[in-house]
Amino acid sequence: MNERYFATIETQAASVSDVAVRGALSRLSKLHRDVLATTASIRSNANLSAQGKTKEARDELKKKAHELIRANAAVQRLSARIDEKRAKIQLPAIDKTDAAGAVLRSQVRDRLPKSAKELRATIPTMSLLYLQAILEAPELVGADRETVEAARGRAIDIVHPGKLTDLDAERDAVRLLANATAAMSEAARELAELPNVYALGDFLNQSVPDQRHIEAAIESELAA
Repeated sequence: MNERYFATIETQAASVSDVAVRGALSRLSKLHRDVLATTASIRSNANLSAQGKTKEARDELKKKAHELIRANAAVQRLSARIDEKRAKIQLPAIDKTDAAGAVLRSQVRDRLPKSAKELRATIPTMSLLYLQAILEAPELVGADRETVEAARGRAIDIVHPGKLTDLDAERDAVRLLANATAAMSEAARELAELPNVYALGDFLNQSVPDQRHIEAAIESELAA
């Protein structure tokens, strides 16, 4: 892992508007550098046997276990937060007492394509009325979950312009964090000479069996 990689991560982190994601990226870059430096130091130590190097590496990784667990937990929590934000976006409620409106939406459903694939293909050009007709009774038009999500996304774009674009930007930032975390975790796995990511997870969980304080720290950051 060369300096160009870290320079890229740090440059991208600086452009992230979300304070929690930006902070997580900054900590992650520092931790990754530390893991690589520790690996280089132990492997170049001529006073240690092969077994001694493995033991030393795992002892060092145990010291960093809290930070590694926090990095992975932050990715999961930040990803979930985006889904929560999207789920909270409100669309205009349908007036169930409006008989004329109900008839109109029923007529709209009769005109819609009968296959989910065809229906999904037409969603980008639909008006709010057509989208409401789908969302009100997806089972009547054969809309599967993917189609319903597409219809809801299009409706949100109409009612709340730019809202999903903002969430997509947040998702891209979290995706950057997830990729950087995966790269850091691979470096940690190599440091301790563990066979795979599952072994790394077991090692970290055994090193820090009670992780409630980590979860609390992440929630505190998100609330700030």
